[in-house]
Amino acid sequence: MKWTAYIVAALAVALATTAPLAAQPASDVFKKASALYVEGKYDEAIKEYYKPIQEGYESGNLYYNLGNCFLKKNHIGYAILYYEKARRLIPADADLRANYDFAQSLVKNRQAIAARPWLNRQLDKVFNPLRTGTLTVLIVLFYVMIFAALTAGIFVERLKRYSIMAISSAAVLLIVSSYVLYERVSAEQSVVLVEKVEARYEPFDKATVFFTLYEGMKAEVIDTSGQWYKIRRPDGKAGWVQKNDIGLI
Repeated sequence: MKWTAYIVAALAVALATTAPLAAQPASDVFKKASALYVEGKYDEAIKEYYKPIQEGYESGNLYYNLGNCFLKKNHIGYAILYYEKARRLIPADADLRANYDFAQSLVKNRQAIAARPWLNRQLDKVFNPLRTGTLTVLIVLFYVMIFAALTAGIFVERLKRYSIMAISSAAVLLIVSSYVLYERVSAEQSVVLVEKVEARYEPFDKATVFFTLYEGMKAEVIDTSGQWYKIRRPDGKAGWVQKNDIGLI
């Protein structure tokens, strides 16, 4: 099953995000970069924060601090890109949510694109605070609950009625959480990094422009061709943009 493959992939992500402290950026890098940030030397701070990333480290706080540096420089696209990366690791962080919302408020013409469907927005409210690893663990627990309730219903007659209720509830939660996880790991999201990018009908410079995206807007990457990405807006419109103009979350 396709969903099963994605769930297995998410389990690997969960293990990666629970790596030991040795896999975290060194504290002296944070101290040096933080001092530069306080002094207003944002370019130098960014260079310091990039060092552990280039060595393969990943941290929600690291991405959050990078986002703050770019926000101070008024580079909204890069700020949102790194806030999005941080949100995948520390989604419940209050400071991150506040800064992310502020950065989003600076995006030009963001009201021009239709919002996600109502059901998706409600699911976002419930599941966005959960890390991918936590969501994966919940899915496994729902599987266990279903089999446990099924076993109890088969071998204990007086629990049969309750087991049916438990199986039904766990099955609904399993389907919903699996759908959310599928959306997270199957869709490659991106953020526009330049002031304006024109999405074209075909992947070449002289192709007709279909629509325009502005710095900080998000889109899903659905295809690639040479130096071009085919992206899809939340309202379903799709077009080709230069790879250098967007950053992958």
